[in-house]
Amino acid sequence: YPQVKTIYQSKGAWFKPGIDDEENLRNKIARDPESILVAERESKIVGTISLIEDGRFAFLVRLAVLESERKKGVGTLLLEEAEKVLKERGLSKVNILVSGREEHLYSYYEHRGYNRGLPHLWMWKELK
Repeated sequence: YPQVKTIYQSKGAWFKPGIDDEENLRNKIARDPESILVAERESKIVGTISLIEDGRFAFLVRLAVLESERKKGVGTLLLEEAEKVLKERGLSKVNILVSGREEHLYSYYEHRGYNRGLPHLWMWKELK
């Protein structure tokens, strides 16, 4: 967990308390061991991506790579492996949410075959 948290906290990535906490990630992995993939170099985790799918829809979220490992193909390898997992599960389409504050990532995903969809507003609610 500490290595993944470091990646989420690196420049350009996001760490969200209450979402990316160790217990939440452990529970996610316990429910579905392939729901969080990591890339390693020399026994050190250098990148990660999370899969969310329910058999009908699939989303890839939290793609993050250590700043020192960017532009070396790590993100592309993680995307490809996540797509492979989803194909093996019988899914034929995957979605990625990209923040409007990160427009520089639009071309990154488009270059890897992703199409732009309609803009949406993300809404959430605390369950008490």
